[in-house]
Amino acid sequence: MPIKRIKKKHRKTSDDRESRAQMNRLCLYIFRESLAAFLFTCVAISFVVLFTQSFRLLSFVIDNSATLFVFVQLMGLLIPTFLPVIIPLSLGVALLFVYHKLAVDSELVVMRASGVSAARLAFPAIVLAFMVTLLCYLFSTSLTPAANRRLVSIQYRVRDNFSIYLVKPGAFNDISNGLTFYVRARGKQGELQDILVHDVRRPESPVTIMADSGRFSMKDGKSQIEVFNGLRQEFDRTSGRLSQLEFDRYVLDLGLLRSGASKRLPDPREQTMAELFNPPADPALRRRSLEQIRAEFHQRLASPLLAIGYAIIALTAVLAGEFSRRGMAKRIVIAGMAIIALQAAMLSVGNMIARNSLLIPALYATALSPLPVCAVITGAFGLWRKMRPLRSRTFSLPPPVAP
Repeated sequence: MPIKRIKKKHRKTSDDRESRAQMNRLCLYIFRESLAAFLFTCVAISFVVLFTQSFRLLSFVIDNSATLFVFVQLMGLLIPTFLPVIIPLSLGVALLFVYHKLAVDSELVVMRASGVSAARLAFPAIVLAFMVTLLCYLFSTSLTPAANRRLVSIQYRVRDNFSIYLVKPGAFNDISNGLTFYVRARGKQGELQDILVHDVRRPESPVTIMADSGRFSMKDGKSQIEVFNGLRQEFDRTSGRLSQLEFDRYVLDLGLLRSGASKRLPDPREQTMAELFNPPADPALRRRSLEQIRAEFHQRLASPLLAIGYAIIALTAVLAGEFSRRGMAKRIVIAGMAIIALQAAMLSVGNMIARNSLLIPALYATALSPLPVCAVITGAFGLWRKMRPLRSRTFSLPPPVAP
């Protein structure tokens, strides 16, 4: 008798281990499919966004006569700036696709019939959603601000490279407010011909420089232009006197002609979380208002939560309700519209809290709104009751009819 009990217990333990191993393989299968679909969707959407933004960057590079390397740099830095928005959307689309495919291929029916609960079916998606949320936090709090800061820095550096404007012969180039540069032609060796510089940044004493030729040079890491055989005129409006200076060689320091980008105040999108959390009280040291800075800080904390919300929407759309052989097109469309509506609501609330800080809790409530809404839709966790494992049933046949 004791031997039989030991054998029975051993058989039960072995069956539990095998069942647990099968469940783990099943969860790993769903997780692997969801991860592959998520990566593919994220890359596809990123290429679409890059393609649309590439025209703007290409126009910027052409207008400023920058190099191909600058264009590649800008494209590479542009990717982290939109990934915090693309990643949650990609997760929602991927989960809708994977679980709908499992349902259409009757794999969900087989899993339910074999005793897999709805919690087991949703577990891989929830794990992936939390992993994606952590990835979004990494981007929104660290990588994206750094990419924005570097991107803007390169753009200002390209704009402040005044050799760009000088390669446009025959045109008056407004380098900055009150400073105009003109060159008639440029030679094959880069030499400039017939140069005119008109500086009215000090209205009381405008300066005009005319020269026959010139060239670019570097001295101590600073860009400068040397002009030859020219005339410098300065007019004093207070005394009405015109001063003239004829020169054989005159040096213009391009660093003095910069538009002051080094003193530019950073935008909230470029600031770190520490800078946003403790902004300077002096308005002269801030580019935006305190409300806009707080709005940027809380948007970075609330936006990654959309990954969990999109995952809940996708799981509710596919797993809730009875299975239909005609497909789930209607539910998939409604889920897609819900994801778009949630993203639009987040953008709208984000703009509102930039004007009224009292609405900050509404931002987090909007990001997490799919959790209670989907719970109500499924009837207070009715998702798990409706999707309980199918059990075998016995049917009683009617008595035979007498002939």
